[in-house]
Amino acid sequence: MTPRPPYCVRSRGSALIFTLAALLVIALGALFTLRGVLTDAGLTGRFGERAKNVPASDLALQYLVTQIESRPAGQMLEIDAVGQPWYLATPLTAAPGPAYWTACENQPATSQDTCAAVPMPAGVSQTAWVFVEPTGRTDSYACNTRNLDAVYYDLWVHTVDSQGTVATNTEALYKLCVLD
Repeated sequence: MTPRPPYCVRSRGSALIFTLAALLVIALGALFTLRGVLTDAGLTGRFGERAKNVPASDLALQYLVTQIESRPAGQMLEIDAVGQPWYLATPLTAAPGPAYWTACENQPATSQDTCAAVPMPAGVSQTAWVFVEPTGRTDSYACNTRNLDAVYYDLWVHTVDSQGTVATNTEALYKLCVLD
């Protein structure tokens, strides 16, 4: 019997094992790629909803400014806005967090956490809650009139998208000129 040439030697399954390992690596690569694509798609959707929340926050902020400006001229909100659902007489010690906004959305206003729901125009699917708190800062020169002082207030807006998954918080500083 003549010996077989070296290229005819049986591989005894090593080619099969190599092929299975290569397929496993390719499958894992495909899974990681799919995971990345799904994560990117989810983030893109959330960024899009957040971008839609910004104009809704501006509408809510304008509503709050209108509420403040409808008060009698020359009076501090500490005197005139007490009892309004959007006015927090005792300032918070820190920025309102998720627990604060959840309490505002789900419970009636209390002295510790208060906010008012903003009526949004037709076609706006977001919901918004607002409140005003005094900053304790005043300036006797900022109103450019000798008998008026500037009193500053923090205006807070919390806007949630139509699915209730993405929220945007906005803070603004409001200067109110009052009689000194």
